[in-house]
Order: sequence, then structure tokens, then C-alpha cells
Amino acid sequence: MKKCELLVPAGGSQQLIAAVENGADAVYLGGKLFNARINAGNFDDAELKAGVAFAHKRGVKVYVTMNTLVTDEELAAALSYAGFLYGIGVDALIVQDLGLGKLVKEALPAFPLHLSTQGSVYDAAGVEAAYRLGYERVVLARELSFAEIEAVCQSTSAEIEVFVHGALCICYSGQCQMSRHFGGRSGNRGQCAQPCRLPYKTLDAQGKRIDTFAYPLSPKDLCTIDHIGALAEAGVCSLKIEGRMKSAAYVAIVTSIYRKYLDLYYKQGTFTVTEEDREALAQIFNRGGFTEGYFYENPEQTLMAGDIPKHRGIRIGKVVKAVQGGSLVDVKLYAPLALGDGVEIQGEQLTGNVVTYYKALKSGLVRIGDIKGSVRHGDPLYKITSKAQMKAAQQTFFNKTFDEGKYLRKTPVDMVCTVDASAGMTLQVKSPLLQETILVQEAAQSYDLCTAAGDDTDALRMDGRMEKALRKTGSTPFSVGKVEILNPQNLRISVSAINGLRREALRQLEDAFAVGRTLPKQWSAERVCASFDRETDGAPSCKALEFYFYDWESFVSYIIPPQLSALKIARVSLLPAAVFHHHFEEIGENSQVIPYITPISKGKEDAYIELHFEEICRQARSQGIYVGNLKWIQPFQNAGVPVFGDFGLNVYNRAASLALARLGIRHSVGSLEGISAGFGAFPLMLTEHHVPGRYFIDRKKERIGIIARDFSDQILLISEDAAVDFAAVKEAVQQEKGIVRIYVKPVL
Repeated sequence: MKKCELLVPAGGSQQLIAAVENGADAVYLGGKLFNARINAGNFDDAELKAGVAFAHKRGVKVYVTMNTLVTDEELAAALSYAGFLYGIGVDALIVQDLGLGKLVKEALPAFPLHLSTQGSVYDAAGVEAAYRLGYERVVLARELSFAEIEAVCQSTSAEIEVFVHGALCICYSGQCQMSRHFGGRSGNRGQCAQPCRLPYKTLDAQGKRIDTFAYPLSPKDLCTIDHIGALAEAGVCSLKIEGRMKSAAYVAIVTSIYRKYLDLYYKQGTFTVTEEDREALAQIFNRGGFTEGYFYENPEQTLMAGDIPKHRGIRIGKVVKAVQGGSLVDVKLYAPLALGDGVEIQGEQLTGNVVTYYKALKSGLVRIGDIKGSVRHGDPLYKITSKAQMKAAQQTFFNKTFDEGKYLRKTPVDMVCTVDASAGMTLQVKSPLLQETILVQEAAQSYDLCTAAGDDTDALRMDGRMEKALRKTGSTPFSVGKVEILNPQNLRISVSAINGLRREALRQLEDAFAVGRTLPKQWSAERVCASFDRETDGAPSCKALEFYFYDWESFVSYIIPPQLSALKIARVSLLPAAVFHHHFEEIGENSQVIPYITPISKGKEDAYIELHFEEICRQARSQGIYVGNLKWIQPFQNAGVPVFGDFGLNVYNRAASLALARLGIRHSVGSLEGISAGFGAFPLMLTEHHVPGRYFIDRKKERIGIIARDFSDQILLISEDAAVDFAAVKEAVQQEKGIVRIYVKPVL
């Protein structure tokens, strides 16, 4: 059985070194362009090339994130950057944009593609659709249970990657518009401002405030350390740790612990996580504890972090009293605390500092400082950082660069040294990570060769001296495994000559690891994109004014405003497929209503469509159906129903439309990334978490509606204050932008 890969984040060079030194099988990182964590340290081109070589010398793969949506104008630059990454030997690209993926697969067919979790793939049918588009690996949505993950692994030819540790998005990745809506910083474009980590007031349908979390959209961090063996057994190929915005110390601690237990699983088939390791994971980062996410079931409110959205640390005591006139506090400790540790007192106010003063009192209390801020008796004391933990973690990456340092991790190589009086000395070095064998040879006159005097003991002693010299790999990234000495004439060779030959062989081996790939002949991103432009010239464009309804009540009560009914353009209504089918007799066969399947239809919606599939196909065969996820394209296409791509597929450029056309999509509406205010109450979030209440009120007093639908297991968030800008709609229609869509606010 192929071993499961441990995949680790690297937001910068120190994190990359920490990941490699602590046991990563692969790392994922971003360059300065087209990556969804553009505010991480990331890597410029020179750093990236050096980082790839550093990792490859130690048997670690490097995947680069190009996981933002890309405009038509950016495609050539993005493809050119992909060509650079291919040339330096990057092992795979992690991509969200189906258009970019299409161009990379056609221009660089040998470059492996992984579909990001932002692709919102949640089942085997979606994985297979991605596989047909050229993605050899799919990163599943984080909302899946173990049973669902296992079913996917057993039903697809693609590799499956899942998240096992780190921060959770409350929204299905790729389907979030909250950051862009509130601050103009799009998560799908790499600039998420994390509005889910902000406070909101929660109100019921009558506008009364509900007593719930101050941060109702902020989940705990995921931790599935107990289940990595089961995931490996289920067929998952890669276990992914989240954290490209996290510190090198975080990467070191989390990687080392997951490495430890993954190795134990493969060695003995089982393991038990120690309390010390659980505490280490919590100490380096947790948001009010950990969650297993949806691993067994929907965790409901236990998923949430509570009233503090950041790292909570570990509770180690409580405040007894503040020392009058100073910044010292007397505390009762339940767990160890030391000078240099970081603490936080989490009372009505958050206050804390690094412990610079520590004195054990006769009463059994401990006096600590310097604490700035107000504290009260009984306030809980948390250790936010452990000096000892940080020091241990830093030893794995501190004072190390890609070029020098006392490295912990080395790649084993085998050596064969042949000595011949006439031909001289030859050294062959072979690594299991490279197909080629390094061969270094020096002529006989370059050495002081002479026949060994005495018996076989002298020959054995000579062989021993040679092997000892060959094993001195020093600061190189290699260690020597098997050594074979072929010296039938029992010749003596100076140690300095052996050392010189070894150094040259290992230098050439390092160079071999740094060799990338050769780009195709006449490679030109501009030429590829020019060819693509010709492919899209003259493509038919659909024109219609669409009204997107979330429910039946909104549809039957909606009256088209006269400013819109006066526009000379075809008008179409869109209804959820389950609602369309249930009310089909009331709608009538000749009406201009098109059913749609939501971006995430997992659960009740899928079950309803599967149960009534043939009837829905018959009802929709004349007008077609909008599909918002990869799962349902092929079934409706095979059934002869015209299939249109909805916003959940995140079409942001013409190449993405062409990619979906190859799956049978006739036309696609654009991603919500391209919609502006004035076109109604479009979805801001799509979440599996059932948020209590009916509204949120943000810090600027805007109302966010919480929409639960009978046919769906997912919750929608929309702006209750969104309105239709009739002038903007009219302008869009007059500019002949094709499909113009208005999202109708549901009836409350």
C-alpha cells in the first residue's frame, strides 16, 4: 500500500525549513503572484527556485498554490508564471480557476494539477468531473464526514487530499463573498480580510437579540490527529495541515507530532496520542480547544470558538488579586509557568504580557509580572506561549538557510568506489530519489597508487579507511547508506584523494537535484493565449435578464418593477430544482422558468434530485437547468437536458467557460466575483453550519440575513440591505453584457 503523504504549509523560507526538518513529505507554498494567501511571506522567484532545490534534495515535494480566480487580462501572465514554476521543477500546481487549469494542462501537459478545496468538490461525481478536466488530485471540501471521504476514495481514479489540522472557514471555500462585500478584499483573489473572525449581534425574526456567541462565524481549529490512520486506510493520499499564515514554530510543532503518529500507524497499525502531544498542539495554537469538524456528524454549536476568535492558549490558573500600586498579580497555578512564557488574563478585558517576574509565595500562590491592564479575582489565566516549546521548535529551523546549517534531515545515498591501477579511481553515487547515477572518475596519475604491502589485513584496513572517508558527508544534505569498495589490487589511496572525489560527486548530486524541467519547444504563454482567443472568437452569447429566487414564496409574490419590465430583453426566472419540481404544475410547462442546483447540494438537495431525477429531466428538457457544482453536470448532460453553468463554478474568464463546455455546459454565468452592488441580495456565504437566529448586525449596522431552506442542509447569508440599482441594470442590459442577473431578496 502506498503510504499517505503528510503535506505541510510554508508561508516563508523559515516555515519551509521547519516543515522539511520536522518530517513533511511535501510542502505547499505560494509565490508572489496568483495565490490565495497573498499576505503571507511567500517566495519571490529566486527564493522559490532555491526552496524547491532544498526540498528536493531531501526527498520532499513542492506544490505551489496558484489558487486565485484569474481575469482574461491576467491569463497570459498567469500561464507564463506557471511556465516558470514548471521549469524550476515544482511538483504540482494547486489551482482553483478552471480556465487557468485548462490552459496549463494544454500548454504543459506533464505538469500535475491539483484542484483546490476552493473548487467546492464534495463527492465522487464531482471528483470524477475534475479528473476529466485534467486534475490528478482533488482537495475535498472540509465539511465531509469520514464515511463520505471513504466513499469518495473508493469511487474515483483521482488522488484525494483532505485537511486534517488547522483553521476552518465557516463558509464552503470558494463560495465566500463576505470579505469582498464588506471591504472590497476578495478571498478568491487572495486578500481575505476574515470577516468571519469579527463580532456580530445575532437577532431572531422579531429583531430581538439572541444570547449566543459574540463571534458567531468563528470556528475552532480542526484537529484529527486521532484519525489519520483511518484516513490513510480509507485511501486518502495526502493529509494536509493548514497554516500558510502561521509561524515557523507552529509548522515545526504540528508537523513533528503528525509525523510521529503517522509513522507509528504504519509501523504498528495503531497508536494512542499522549496527553503531552495534545497539550503541545493546543499550546502552539488553538481557538478555545479543537474540533473534529464534520468527521462524524454536524458538530453544531460545538464547532464554534465562542467569544474569542484568536489563539486561546492553555488555561493554567486564575487571578487571586492584583498587587496594589504595581503591575504584579498574584495567581493560583494549576500547571507550570516559567519566566519568558507569554500569558493572558481572559476576564472582562484581555490583558497579558511575557512573564518577566516570577516569585513563589509562602501562601502557595505565585506573583507574576509585568501585567498591564485591569484584572479581577477569579479571572482565568492562560499560557499563550511556552518559552521551552518555542526554543525546542526553533532548534529545527533557527540559523539555517537553504544553503547552510546543521540540518537534521538528510537523503540516503549508496556509493560504489572502484580502484584500478591503470584506470584510476571511480566513484558512483546513487540516490533512490533520482534516476541517474552520478559518476566521478580521476585518472591513475592523479593519485599516489601503490600496492599494499603485507597480508589481507592491510587490504581490509585500507578498505576501512576508504569507507570512513566516503561517509563524511558533512554539511551536505546527504547521508551514506551502503558503501561498496572494489579494490582487487589492494592499492593504497591517500585520504585527501578520496575526500576530493567524494566532495565532487556530492556536489554533482546536489546539482542534479536542482535541475528542473525543459519547457516545450517554442514555449510562449502569449502564443497559447492568442490561440485560445481564436477559439473563443464568434462564440454565441446568451442574452437575458434573469431573476434568481431563493424560495417559492418570493417567486409567487414578486412583481417586476416597471423600470425593469420596460427593458427590451428576454426575462427568465430561476428556481431551486427541488422547488421547481414540487410546484411544476403551478408553474406550467410554457413559462420562462429555469431550475437550478445550488453550488453545494450535499445532503437533502442531492437526495431530492436523485429521487426525482427522471421527472426533473422531463420537466427541464426544453428550457435546461443551471448547475452550480461539478457533481450534476454529467448526469443531466447524459439525460439530454441542456446544462448551464451557474455562479458556484466560479467562471471568471473565457477559458473557464471553454473548460466547462468540454463537460457539456452550453453557457456559464460569471462568478459572483464579477457582480457589483445594485444587483440584489446575492449570496455572501454558503455554510454547513446552522447559525442560530435570523439576522446578524455587523459593526456598521448592516443586516445580514440567515436563510435556511427546506430543501437544503446548507445555510445562506445574504445582505438584507441590498437593493436593486435600476440604472445599473439598465446600463448592463444596454451594453449587451449577455446575461444580467438580479438576486431577489427572499420573503421574510
